[in-house]
Amino acid sequence: DYPWDVAKLMATQGLLGIAMPEADGGQGGTLMDAVIAIETVASVCPKSADVVQAGNFGPIRVLAEYGTPLQKERYLARLLAGEAVISVGMTEPEAGSAVTDLVTTATPDGAGWRINGTKVFMTHSRYANVILAYVRFAPGVGGIGSVLIDTRSEGVRRGQSSSFMSGEEWVQMYFDNVYVPPEMVVLGKGGFKRQI
Repeated sequence: DYPWDVAKLMATQGLLGIAMPEADGGQGGTLMDAVIAIETVASVCPKSADVVQAGNFGPIRVLAEYGTPLQKERYLARLLAGEAVISVGMTEPEAGSAVTDLVTTATPDGAGWRINGTKVFMTHSRYANVILAYVRFAPGVGGIGSVLIDTRSEGVRRGQSSSFMSGEEWVQMYFDNVYVPPEMVVLGKGGFKRQI
């Protein structure tokens, strides 16, 4: 399981959100500061270093960079406190690493969106509280954006656990008509090039 005790300890030591603004709950440091922290912790415990990495790079950086004040209030504070984990949903069974070929759809439903699709190879997906999912709002590269999906939402389902070569587990995530309110859109149409 995810080492929640280690995550909270790393948070109290200021090792999560190192390069994020202090106004967002970060430390206001540089990316190099974060890399040095990860290398230093890894020299003692690689699993703990993974916690520091997850608290500084990947989907948490996209949320810190492009998230709205509401999104940050709802998720970023808990992530930086070591109380939650975010996973990124980019890779799909049929698209592989060609993110521009993704087929997970975001269909309008009132003011919000209905998400349908499947994601694979998602680091931390077995225990993630929220998914930064890349979705297709419209055809073409310009139609790709991202939304935040709470893993407790109706229509979200985890598949069987699989393992990366490192031994870390991941699960296939299924989104079956999952409703995402408009305030949980991180980047709409045209946002793909900004978040890669």
